[in-house]
Amino acid sequence: MKIKSKILVFSTVWLVLMLLLINGSIFLLFQKIIYDNERNRVTEHTRSVVAATNQAVAANEDIRALFRAYLPANGMIRIITEETTAVLTISREGYMQQLPTKFQNQQSVDIRTFDEIPYAVASFPIIWTDGSIMMLEVTESLQDSKNIVSTLFIVLSIASMIILIPALLFGNMLSRLILTPINTLTKTMKQIQTTGDYKKIALEEKSKDELYTMGTTFNQMIDILEQNFQKQQQFVSDASHELKTPLTVIESYASMLKRWGRKKPELLDESIEAIYSEAVRMKEMTEQMLQLANGDSQWILEKKDVDLLEVCKQASQHIQATYQREISIIEDGTSFVICADENKIKQVVYILLDNARKYSHDSITVTLREKNNTYSFSVTDQGIGIPRDELDKLFDRFYRVDKARTRETGGAGLGLSIAKKIVDTHDGTIDITSTEGKGTTVTVSLPIQVERNIK
Repeated sequence: MKIKSKILVFSTVWLVLMLLLINGSIFLLFQKIIYDNERNRVTEHTRSVVAATNQAVAANEDIRALFRAYLPANGMIRIITEETTAVLTISREGYMQQLPTKFQNQQSVDIRTFDEIPYAVASFPIIWTDGSIMMLEVTESLQDSKNIVSTLFIVLSIASMIILIPALLFGNMLSRLILTPINTLTKTMKQIQTTGDYKKIALEEKSKDELYTMGTTFNQMIDILEQNFQKQQQFVSDASHELKTPLTVIESYASMLKRWGRKKPELLDESIEAIYSEAVRMKEMTEQMLQLANGDSQWILEKKDVDLLEVCKQASQHIQATYQREISIIEDGTSFVICADENKIKQVVYILLDNARKYSHDSITVTLREKNNTYSFSVTDQGIGIPRDELDKLFDRFYRVDKARTRETGGAGLGLSIAKKIVDTHDGTIDITSTEGKGTTVTVSLPIQVERNIK
């Protein structure tokens, strides 16, 4: 069963039950009040007849005349023996004499139905003229009361229909109002599934209800999926492009070796060195791309106390020894122990020092500071600097400011992306300031807290 049908059935059944309960209660209560009033009125009238009859029996007066005087407009008075035989009956309507007799030997008032007509029957014991105990029964037709109750039933039924019909129409409108956005959403998702194109749903800004929120959430999800898909396509395109160059170099040198390698020893050395160099670069690039492509589950950190100063000193010594570059360290604090993944922090330091080495020829400065509950280290070079409009793109994968210098400096434009991801997982920040022709400073700030949430 569709949701629309369920809503209609549920709302209709619920409304019908409520109408039956409320209108039924009103009908039964009103009916009881009417019949109780009639019963009380007939009882009082019967009591008057009994009193008058007792006096008439004592005075030996004409009982028949008395009964005619007390006879109700649509009723009957009769005397019933113990054998349930009517010895005296006075009535305005002859058919009422057909009502069954009943001897109860006690006072009683009840409603009896005969030929679908209710009657109020009051029975009182009396001492008859011969000294025997008989029942004086006063019967009065309640046809008028029945007509009133029937009219009430018709009115309540019509009122229920008047309520039920608009309620059904309203339920239909409500289900349509609720289901239209859902159907639109389903239709859009099916189109996306069929065509593979990312498509949003049109939203009317008439209200800010849950359905509007659902629509905006869906559109935002589509934006994220589309962005991720574009990033994935861009990543695959960039990776293919970056790997194509070293593969071409390797292929070229391998081709030259195949043709002239045995005849020209100098070409052999050059080719082996070039192939080895490109192979190493491809390996590093592949490792970096895999590292970035891994999900967050691959970035679970092994925290422990790490001396940031010691990490910077070790990395600086290695860079100095490897590339013969002057690196100075400035300390502005007494302790730089943080809770972090030591290997990941080392990787960040090496990335920043390697970038400073590539894009400058003068000395490099590493500065450590304690400020505002954070420890920070900055790597400053005196190189070519970076244009201001390029700064916000430096953390994009494969982005390089000076593409013409790529072959000279090496690298694939992945280092800063990896560094930013490592810093982000440590709840830290990484900022770059640069002046063209003067140099660049990259600052990494990490919180001091020993225990903190790390992705």
